[in-house]
Amino acid sequence: MKTLLLFLFVAVAAVYSQVPERCEAPQAFESKIGRLDTIRGFFLRAKVSYDARNMRTRVIEEVETREERDYYDVLYLHNTQPGKEYRFNLKTKQCETTMLNTTFRRFEIPDFARPLGEFTVGTKGEPGEGVDVTLWGGRTEDGADWAGVFTLAGCVPVNDRYIRNATSFDNIDFYDVTLGIANASVFIPPHECMP
Repeated sequence: MKTLLLFLFVAVAAVYSQVPERCEAPQAFESKIGRLDTIRGFFLRAKVSYDARNMRTRVIEEVETREERDYYDVLYLHNTQPGKEYRFNLKTKQCETTMLNTTFRRFEIPDFARPLGEFTVGTKGEPGEGVDVTLWGGRTEDGADWAGVFTLAGCVPVNDRYIRNATSFDNIDFYDVTLGIANASVFIPPHECMP
């Protein structure tokens, strides 16, 4: 009996002492997102095509501010020197091409992050009704706090949060993620943006 109790104690301790392992997020995916950026004061809904290997992102976005709603087709190419942003306004049919002054934003677990726990999004009691995820967090080189939620199966991003201070943050929620890029031509600049 004592051996059985000792075995159960060790088994329970082993289960509860497991630390989530760092996983590798998909290098290419397409997703719908909801993004709240308190710094620039907007909420947007968008379709994203993300290619980490080639450092490029395409975003078809609906931007909502307090005053108006705009629609853009934005291509970020960090794989050129200098990096370029092509921003095509779908309402006015005008295109702006600018040099990027930001680094490529990777949707993955960064080296500085530490595991903060595992939990289930949705219902845990019924099979297939919830998604098991892991939460990671840490401090970036520029002093901001970062937190990310990833699925346990496949390491797919669910949430990415960048907190600059108590009142300014950037929060992205990922929905309907599909792995890979359906059509690589999404990374060609809109013809309206070409000279």
